[in-house]
Amino acid sequence: MERISFYDACLKWQADRARFVKETSMAAYSLTITNHLVPRFEWLDEITSSSIQDLVEWESDKGESPTTIKGIIVVLKMVMKYCVRQGWIEPNPMDVHLPVRTRKPDPQVLTIDEEKLLLGWLTSHPTLKNIGLMICLCCGLRIGEVCGLKWEDFDQNRRVIHIRRTVHRIYRPGNETGKSELTLGRPKTEDSRREVPVAKFLAHIINKVYPESPEDKYILSGYRQPLDPQTFRANFKKVTSTLGLKTRKIHSLRHTFATRCLESNCDVKTLSALLGHSDVSTTLNLYVHPGIEQKRRCVEDMMNLFIYGIP
Repeated sequence: MERISFYDACLKWQADRARFVKETSMAAYSLTITNHLVPRFEWLDEITSSSIQDLVEWESDKGESPTTIKGIIVVLKMVMKYCVRQGWIEPNPMDVHLPVRTRKPDPQVLTIDEEKLLLGWLTSHPTLKNIGLMICLCCGLRIGEVCGLKWEDFDQNRRVIHIRRTVHRIYRPGNETGKSELTLGRPKTEDSRREVPVAKFLAHIINKVYPESPEDKYILSGYRQPLDPQTFRANFKKVTSTLGLKTRKIHSLRHTFATRCLESNCDVKTLSALLGHSDVSTTLNLYVHPGIEQKRRCVEDMMNLFIYGIP
């Protein structure tokens, strides 16, 4: 049997896999292959449980997180299963030991005082980018979803935002410049295509800047080209620096929205729909993080019911 290079096998797998997954997912797989797998493996027949374990230890020594290493192995397994189906190699059990995941860091959630400070400042400085930050904070949208919003997606009469597209910056395999590209695509999942209600105060602010000629223009940029998510992140960083807030990722606004909804006794099923999750378990695992005050209220309510019979 002709000896097959790992690089060529990956190219064939990518061409096959690209028919079934989103472009953004394929771009992530390609980066993993380029940055982590191809530098370690030259030939398919060199890939054994021992060499994969060496890869795991190498990545760990480099400082990669257990989650990142697991993702690398997941991509490698997909490539190897494809190679088995093609008859290029024998089935490989890939018996490896992954590093134990340490305790997940606490989610980045603004305190109530921080949220009030931020929201007050954004309200008094209603630029298009700042309105985008308010939409993240008050509607829980993902950064790509906010960058992909057009004026036509805001229903002024019903006070809802329609999530119809998302903006990503992705790396395309074979790109001679080596740079990522801005792309426009479908929302993350079918459940991500959704309507999100807009609070009255925010709808009022959006209406005040609603353009006379909104046709095919994006909210954050004001033009027919979307705002780059990197530019939007930079604006968030600039605003938080101006206010002296702790450095956080812009995704913390989505976490903060989810936390405030739960603190307001929003049920998880409704919150899951607002966030555009396809499974309630995703909401529970990623966004349900009761703070000490929530826990305290739960304990006090339980004791009041037990001792005094007060529900």
